[in-house]
Amino acid sequence: MPITAHLLGSPVLVRDGVVFPAPRGRKVWAVLAYLALAERPPSRQQLIDLLFPDAEDPAGALRWNLSQLRRLLGGPDTVGSGRTVHLHLPEGSTIDVDVLRAGTSREAVELPGLGRELLEGMEIDASPGFNAWLLGERRRLQALSQDVLREGALYALASGNARTAVELATRLVALDALNEDAHVLLIRAFAGTGDATAVERQLSASVELFYRELGIEPGPELAEAAHIEAEGPSAGPQPGHAGLQVLLESGEAAVSAGAVEEGIDRLRTAAAGCRDAGETRLEASALLALGSALIHATKGKAEEGAAALHRCIAVADATDRALAASAHRELGYIEVLRGDYLRAQTWFRLATELAGDDPGELAAIGVVTGVALGDIGAHDQAMAALTEAIAHAETAGEERQEALGRTHIGRSHLLRDELDLADEALARGRELTKSTRWTAFVAFPEALAAEVWVRRGDLDRAGEAFEHVFALGCQVNDACWEAYGVRGIGLLRAARGELAEAATTMEEALARCGRQPDTHRWLRAYVLDALCAISVATPHPSAGRWVTDLVSLAGRSGMRELLVRAYLYRRDLGDPSAVETARVLATEVENPHLHELIDPDGPSLLDDMLGKAGRT
Repeated sequence: MPITAHLLGSPVLVRDGVVFPAPRGRKVWAVLAYLALAERPPSRQQLIDLLFPDAEDPAGALRWNLSQLRRLLGGPDTVGSGRTVHLHLPEGSTIDVDVLRAGTSREAVELPGLGRELLEGMEIDASPGFNAWLLGERRRLQALSQDVLREGALYALASGNARTAVELATRLVALDALNEDAHVLLIRAFAGTGDATAVERQLSASVELFYRELGIEPGPELAEAAHIEAEGPSAGPQPGHAGLQVLLESGEAAVSAGAVEEGIDRLRTAAAGCRDAGETRLEASALLALGSALIHATKGKAEEGAAALHRCIAVADATDRALAASAHRELGYIEVLRGDYLRAQTWFRLATELAGDDPGELAAIGVVTGVALGDIGAHDQAMAALTEAIAHAETAGEERQEALGRTHIGRSHLLRDELDLADEALARGRELTKSTRWTAFVAFPEALAAEVWVRRGDLDRAGEAFEHVFALGCQVNDACWEAYGVRGIGLLRAARGELAEAATTMEEALARCGRQPDTHRWLRAYVLDALCAISVATPHPSAGRWVTDLVSLAGRSGMRELLVRAYLYRRDLGDPSAVETARVLATEVENPHLHELIDPDGPSLLDDMLGKAGRT
């Protein structure tokens, strides 16, 4: 008999429409939550170490809790009894956290516990490792709740249901009242209803909130969202199909040539003109081009870009699967930038289903999938996805996608301290980048290669590269490349023993990450990781605060690799329980070198980061 398990909020299990009596003891729910959310099935010993370390009979305590869980779930076959503990729910069963992690936003927004805490109100008497895991999952699922509300509101707007968009965006603002993007979406939703009075009231309320709570003026995107688009046909003569096609092409050309604002204006006009003319397929093409330009060529326009992509999907789903696939991929890329990896994987899965056997699109999907997997420390999976993407890119003649794939393979090798393999992959990435004249991207493989050179002790070569990366980032106004460059300069100062100056430089790199709203969230955590390494080694009076910031950022986003490192910094600051937590979290990270760093006799994280360069 199928069951429905609700773990968000106070846990409840429903069988055949009836709420089943709760089990005795909170650890039955804790076991269920861990089995449902763990990346891979745990061993019996792992569960004992996590949940029953202080029991008089730890193995007996686990057996009793597993028996209670089987009774709760409806039978002896629901939970495996071997060395590894698997969850086998009856066919047709659902767990709300699974819907939240892998379902569509339309499914997830209907969850009764959406936005509530995992195992709400429960304090589990368990190991520090389990409590750290639970805290991280609570943060991550809270972030996912916000993600699906945002997606749901954007989908409702794209489908012409502005009232539903207002309801969902209002819930989003209630969960994260100081998130400017949430306010932009809410105002955009009110604008979609055509209610000018409601728009002005919400705009005033949002501006007042940011002044009162943060003492700052929100960005221009808030006021721009208040613009109400005309529902009817545009005034004046309408261009025909050929004119609209030319407008679309000229907009794309302008964006590609660097005339971004002019190009985006043309793409907006093309999309509106196609809508008025009933040119459905051309409208979907214009919306895809507009959404992609807003994401990749501008700063701070991700919400408008996402709205255009959702409209593209609403239009293209019935007419052009290839366009819909690209729009799904781009929406997943937005989630990667935000550090919302589970939602990103859902978009990529749907994009792959729509892409069919198109090698160019499959290459693009595979690359961003590999980026997401690398961000969370799933490096074996990342390199498999990237290798397959490179094969598709070679078939399609997409050298830029191959350059991306090679560079991110190099990043995974670098993070695993496989320096020869990293150097080889990054050299190929730089070669492809230069051969395709992709100047705006060359900073990334160059910055990673310079890190390899630092670890090998070639500081002069690394210094020239980091200076070039920083200069290029300033030239193209890309905060990510600027941050990579400044981070590298900070590493060089640390390698030369200038730890106080290195910490100041890393603070500057962190500030560079925040200069633009759409920078890669993983990069912010990566810079913060280096700042923690330097500040712990100094020691710096703010080291504890920065480590806490890294725990929060990495935990909320599911960046397990960087979260493990954060707990190792806590260990080095004198927290004896942190190393156990690091070991628990490291089981889900595909990086043998990270496991070596947990060894108390191993090098400090800073010395490891600097490699042969060391510190004089």
